[in-house]
Amino acid sequence: MSSMNSQSLKAAFEQLRKETDQFIAVSNSEWYSLFKDEIRNSIAIEGIFANRKELVDVLERNQRTSSEKMAAILGYYESAGTLYEYANNLYKEREFRLRMADIKQVHTLLMRYERQLGIHNHPIGEFRSGPVEVAQSTFTPLNEQFIGQAMPVFVEWINLKLAEGRYDPLSLAAGSHVFFETVHPFQDGNGRVGRILLNFMLIGTGFVNIAIKGVQKSDRDIYYHALEVADDPFDKMLRRVESGKPLSPALIDEAMANSDLREMEQIVMKRLEDSLQRLRKRSAAAFNQEELVPLREAAQFSNYSQDYLRNLINLGKLPAQKRGKLWYVRIRDLDEYMKHQAEKNES
Repeated sequence: MSSMNSQSLKAAFEQLRKETDQFIAVSNSEWYSLFKDEIRNSIAIEGIFANRKELVDVLERNQRTSSEKMAAILGYYESAGTLYEYANNLYKEREFRLRMADIKQVHTLLMRYERQLGIHNHPIGEFRSGPVEVAQSTFTPLNEQFIGQAMPVFVEWINLKLAEGRYDPLSLAAGSHVFFETVHPFQDGNGRVGRILLNFMLIGTGFVNIAIKGVQKSDRDIYYHALEVADDPFDKMLRRVESGKPLSPALIDEAMANSDLREMEQIVMKRLEDSLQRLRKRSAAAFNQEELVPLREAAQFSNYSQDYLRNLINLGKLPAQKRGKLWYVRIRDLDEYMKHQAEKNES
């Protein structure tokens, strides 16, 4: 496994930014591939299953699939794509923060095709005015009477934490995601909006978007369980708000401190490592595929530490040559191993 932490991950993404003019853009083929994978998995978590061909047909060939799938794919593409480029620009200008209008704009773009088709019959870009039920959930969403009071405090809290630098950015992204999903502020689309906002937080703090796996039931169960083990303190906090306790940044801090975010943080970290590996393929392509490089250089564009690469060599999983005291690997062999691992992760 990778020995990377949030600091080393951020440094790796910073290096990629320097090497790529359009880091988060459809023109970056590796990022676009990651983005399509995110769309497919995120809508699958909501029970909308589209294979890769259907995704490409809708996004690149202007072909139709079922109305529900087409609306979900296009909505996610336009909503997330717009927000991610915006977050990237905010990060580059060191102006990143969250606004209430950002949250509502995500929902507006995400749901507008479903609204046009009559699949979604509620106002878009507006918080719900009635109750909502979440099937098989371990929490009760916030009563609609309090959403208008709670969400501005949520935005205030995030911006305070960003300014203070108090939380590790991955923990902040994970915790804010659990809070958002527990509140469930919209009538529909909360899961997709929440995952897009999670990625907005990641990009805005120097990382990149992730594809939380959801095509396979086992992967959806992992994600649901991570939410379940973390949401109890937030659920209790919302009940206090409904009983008359004003929501405040301090109250959210208390819920964060009592929440078990480890599983959600692990998902974010693992998916970030996967994103890094996919984006680094472009860097690897700059080398001659037959070139032999020392492990130190190989580690710079792979998803692995030198120790992990050495372990692969010892296990016979990665061909290598020893020159003096240093081990060398061929770019082609490392690239093939990375592709094989990526295919395993996607299956």
